Formats: sequence, structure tokens, C-alpha cells
Amino acid sequence: MILQQPSAHLEGNQAIAEFADLPPKPPRSKLEPHRELIRELRRKGRTYREVARLFHERLGLYVAPSTLHSFVKVRAKHRKRTQFELPPLEFAVAESPALERIAALKTKPPVRNAKPTRFVFRENEPLTLTSNGGEQ
Repeated sequence: MILQQPSAHLEGNQAIAEFADLPPKPPRSKLEPHRELIRELRRKGRTYREVARLFHERLGLYVAPSTLHSFVKVRAKHRKRTQFELPPLEFAVAESPALERIAALKTKPPVRNAKPTRFVFRENEPLTLTSNGGEQ
């Protein structure tokens, strides 16, 4: 099959029709046909080690537990991105009195507690210990 330079007159549906005869790509993982089975076994509380053993015993398919874990983890990432989403900033600011309290605390000047000094410093003299044991 020789691909020709895209012509300017091909647009939208015409371009899609040009590629409609391409066959679908086969799955890259040997576990892809068993995706729902893995999902169901994990929902029932089976460990990756148990799932690997069941696959070996019943399907004749050897797979390491770490491979199963990676398979599940890669496919779970996509779902997590859409599952956990922060609200837009304008809604968070309007609905949160906590943010107002935080802003008020930030504008408040810091209270500095005077720490008792144990030593007295005078330029051109050695450090001397205070006589009152740190109290000024």
C-alpha cells in the first residue's frame, strides 16, 4: 500500500474514509483478552499471586504476579485521572471560609517571643555568661 501526499481537497469525513480499511491493531499484552476475568478476580479479593496461579492451572498461561500488577496499574491510571479532579479555582475561593481565615492569618504580623539569652555579646570582648541564668 503506497501512501500519497495528502491533498487539500480531503477534509473531515473524506480523510476518515481513506483510513477506514486499516485493520485494527492487535492487543500488545497477552493479558488483554483476559482483562474482565482479572478485574473480576481482583474484585473478589484474589491476590496477584493467586490470579497468576489460576491462570497457569486453568488456562495454561504462565504470567508473573508482577506482570499482572503492572497490567492492572497501567489501566487503572486512566480511570484515576478522571475520578479525582479538583474543582475550578473560582468555586473553591467562593465556597471556602477556611481560605478567608488563612488569608487573615497571613496578614497578621508574627508574634516574636523574646528568647532568653545566656550570653552577652559586646564587640571586642569575649562572650560572657549572664549572671541571671538566661533571664534578662
